[in-house]
Amino acid sequence: MPSTAQHSDQGPDNKDDVVEQFDNVDNPEEKNLCYEENEEPALHARTYFALAAMFFLNLVQVFGLLGPPAALPYIEKDLNNTIAGSWVPNSLSLVQAVLSPLLSSLSDTFQARKAFLVGPAIISFIGSAIAPGSTNIYRLIAAQVLIGFGFATVPLAYCVPSDILPRRWRAMAQACINIAGSVGACAGPLIIGSLTRANPHTGWRNYYWIQMALWGVTAIGLFVGYRPPKRHTRLDHLSFWQKLGRVDLLGFFLLTAGLTIFLTGLNLGGGLYTWSSGPVLATLIVGILTLVAFGIYEWKFTRTGILHHDLFHGGKVGNSAGHTFAICIVLIFIEAIMLFPFVIFYPVLTTILFETDPFLMAVRQLPYWIAAAMSTVIYGYYSVKFKTIRAPMLVGFIIFTSGLVGMSTIQPDNNSSAIVFLALSGLGFGAPLILVIAGVQLSTPHHLIATATAATACSRAIAASVFTAIYYAASNARLENYIPQYISKAALQAGLPQSSVNAFVEALSSNDDASLKNISGITSEIISSGVSALRQAYADGLRVVFIIAVPFGVIACVASLYLGDLKKAMNYGVDAPIENLHAKRRAQT
Repeated sequence: MPSTAQHSDQGPDNKDDVVEQFDNVDNPEEKNLCYEENEEPALHARTYFALAAMFFLNLVQVFGLLGPPAALPYIEKDLNNTIAGSWVPNSLSLVQAVLSPLLSSLSDTFQARKAFLVGPAIISFIGSAIAPGSTNIYRLIAAQVLIGFGFATVPLAYCVPSDILPRRWRAMAQACINIAGSVGACAGPLIIGSLTRANPHTGWRNYYWIQMALWGVTAIGLFVGYRPPKRHTRLDHLSFWQKLGRVDLLGFFLLTAGLTIFLTGLNLGGGLYTWSSGPVLATLIVGILTLVAFGIYEWKFTRTGILHHDLFHGGKVGNSAGHTFAICIVLIFIEAIMLFPFVIFYPVLTTILFETDPFLMAVRQLPYWIAAAMSTVIYGYYSVKFKTIRAPMLVGFIIFTSGLVGMSTIQPDNNSSAIVFLALSGLGFGAPLILVIAGVQLSTPHHLIATATAATACSRAIAASVFTAIYYAASNARLENYIPQYISKAALQAGLPQSSVNAFVEALSSNDDASLKNISGITSEIISSGVSALRQAYADGLRVVFIIAVPFGVIACVASLYLGDLKKAMNYGVDAPIENLHAKRRAQT
């Protein structure tokens, strides 16, 4: 017999059970649509149109994220700036980190998710239109910041499918969204690579015109396809300004200021300034102190801020739910640490060691995303079938970490091995993101689902921004040492006069063919030896980013073992359907 969910002040019998038994704080008068029967509901076109809109939104978000890194060396060369190049991909992650909590909090407070999905998509549309006209890298970075507004809606793109589908299906719903991301991850690098191969100056610019069209279609799709009914909350009686006052604006300011200043210091160090210089130390220290102030404020001075305390206490089900949420936040942080060596540095490694054609270089990235798209369905199905995220999460991180270990061993002649280890990493990557999102959304109160998902996306974005800067600093420090050391040693052994070594190193490392021919004592054998040494220097210099990520993968494997039991939470209840649902069996009779 169908039954409705009951609310209780008592916790679960098993302290490891993570059950959604939170009070219906969204609407005490029970005016909102909901579905709490124990049978599978029948879904209709309105739900599927909304899912299609979210699918396309995630596709264009990842398309915009992963396209520019695939052609970043060509963009830097075209705009004549390699020092600030890391800000092109980094700006998206930074904007996501600081805006995601705010947009999600506003969404929960005003119950206006559609507005906070369509509006940022339009801003991203504008940013994509600004980027092609860039005459310097700073205009492109500014355009990327605007595009980042659409990227900051990632938490809402994850929330909506979980809102409108049964809780039991959440892992599979996120798997489908992840497939959309994989499609975007394949299409973005391929398109920008193909266009850049045809014309290094206009190719990457035309990519942004394509991205502009995609954002336009996305905004229209969200406006037409996602039609949620009005949902009521206990804040309905408040005015606009009273509701705005409940948003954690101070926390948002501290997080934005701290991250921006800290990342500025990370990107200045080792580039424009030395690490011991005043500007670098000042920005790093001020940034860290501001982030510490943010943490203290969220801990001691507010219970309902960006890091809402109910998220960590698990509502009325005890600490198990809170522990699961906290572990998931850590796991998604580590997932980003493990992902971005592939996103940012695998294209660089490929260009130097194996393939210079920008299109074929993008083709070499496909095994990662194809493997991820295939494996994410398997992980999602297993989670739905056995009502758990613990086992598939552990397996995914073990495979992901193994791929990183393999990538840290790549040598200039390991062409096939690089592709194999890339695909292996993709097989592991298919698990963490979908299972973390499902775990977070199943272990927190529904009225905080957007806030909880935003905390997850924020954690991921912070890790991406901070560790991208760390990876650049670590690899650049090694390359600055290895390149002259390896090339000079190889050149001297090949017979180059000592007096010509410095000029040879400079010409070869900057790819200046004209200067190479005019160096005294140069021969084709010396050039060949120098090129081999340069490739080895890059292999040894870039492997550090994979080495840094490996220990975090091990930590993730251990942390996965402590995730809570979600069996009772994974039922057929639907928290925020966009249509009036009935049990499938009853709907068919």
